[in-house]
Amino acid sequence: MIEFWIADFKSEDTVISIPACTGSWEFRRRDDYATVLSKIEEGQCSATYYAYNESVTHQTTDQDFDAVTGELIDICLIFSFFTATCVTPKGTTPQSDAIFLDLGDSFVRPRAIAGFPALQINTTYSDFFSGGIARFAGQFQSRRLRLFLSHWISGLTCFSLEDLFLSVGVQMDIIKQCEIAATGRKLTYYDGMLSASSRYGIQPLTDDYKNMRNDIVHEGVLSGSNFKSKNKEQGD
Repeated sequence: MIEFWIADFKSEDTVISIPACTGSWEFRRRDDYATVLSKIEEGQCSATYYAYNESVTHQTTDQDFDAVTGELIDICLIFSFFTATCVTPKGTTPQSDAIFLDLGDSFVRPRAIAGFPALQINTTYSDFFSGGIARFAGQFQSRRLRLFLSHWISGLTCFSLEDLFLSVGVQMDIIKQCEIAATGRKLTYYDGMLSASSRYGIQPLTDDYKNMRNDIVHEGVLSGSNFKSKNKEQGD
């Protein structure tokens, strides 16, 4: 059995079972959940749950091990998106048969994030994941969701408007690259945004967004008076 501490996961579910490519990941709330939760609300980073998979043993092949731990990373990224925190494995527990002194680069590093509202999904996490994490594999691969959600988590830690806008710009560029792969056409940054908007039936971004992005990425400044419709004070 392998067992990880899970950092900063907040949930009403005390037990969550998620089918995996090998066995299932069982998330269980710590007995002292209320105590460690108060630390998170104060801006600290703490392990609130632990997740184990009894089917992962010393006999598990490297390929299967990478696959099943990769699914754990994806599960935690989805939890992060739902809760607007950084839910991620934070080392192995003393009960784990396999002990890691340090987690690899594929794992998202823990970080304290507070002050953002969680999404209301109107179901339990066990029900949401009842079909297993494998049913999301296609979306994670085709839409680069692991990369996208990792940048999204970093966006929650931005300390300034410039940082936040740059983070959004990076995420939009990931979308552009996905559109290039999906359509087989060479697309500019803005055309990639328009293509994604059309594909998913959402309102496209305006030219103002493109111009603001170009100002901060290429010029290193907020737009200010670069727009005729507003003055520098409005831009700042």
